Amino acid sequence: MARSGTEGRGVLEGAFALMEVLAQTEELGLTRLAADADLPKATAHRLLGQLVALGAVQSSAGRYRLGPRTFRLGVGWHPARALRAAAARPLRELSLVSGGLSLSLSVPEAGHTIVVGGLRGEADEVFPLHPGVVLPPGSAAELVLAAHGPEAEPPGGWSAAAWYREAVRIRERERAFEYGRCVSGLSSVAAPVFSACDSVVAAVAATGPDPRQIAALGEAVGRAAAAISTNLSRLPAVSRQPRRASEPSAVRGA
Repeated sequence: MARSGTEGRGVLEGAFALMEVLAQTEELGLTRLAADADLPKATAHRLLGQLVALGAVQSSAGRYRLGPRTFRLGVGWHPARALRAAAARPLRELSLVSGGLSLSLSVPEAGHTIVVGGLRGEADEVFPLHPGVVLPPGSAAELVLAAHGPEAEPPGGWSAAAWYREAVRIRERERAFEYGRCVSGLSSVAAPVFSACDSVVAAVAATGPDPRQIAALGEAVGRAAAAISTNLSRLPAVSRQPRRASEPSAVRGA
């Protein structure tokens, strides 16, 4: 009997939940992997067996890691090309004054904040900020994007009144600070990147273990974001046509 659409969708969601968890670490055992993916252990074991057979996941001594097929698919993902090109030089210049902090370029996508570029640094030892990573709720980048977005709902962990005050503050100074609430032991500062249409399409962030260093780097991160915005505005007109509201790309025309 053919699977129903609902059942098929559940199987796919379960498989992707497992791979999302594996994308955040090098390898995990079945018990921890099932718990982090919010799946019954028997279901996780069955799905992992199928993923191993397909080459999407590898298994060794009862532990699992992402496999070569997932890597081949991942390298074919080229999000926000124009944005990453516009950010290349400003991020390099920011790295000269950031003192070894991790630098990231993130975009909103389907309710999440996803890293699409950046430069590795100290924070990567605690939370790797490589392209494709979904930032945890409450990151400085998410706060910047939410403060400039159309959604009325506050980010997780914020009351409506507190978020209203914080969003106004973020828009006024065009940066957001986050100190250890998102990932324990890490702090970050983020600033918005504007498109040629004057809408916020991305966030630049510096992340590291020393909150004092983060507090002092706000202006430099703001300058990098402004430089990226300027570079975006200089793109050919065909590259900066406004997207339709239904289109998922975070950068207009990217």
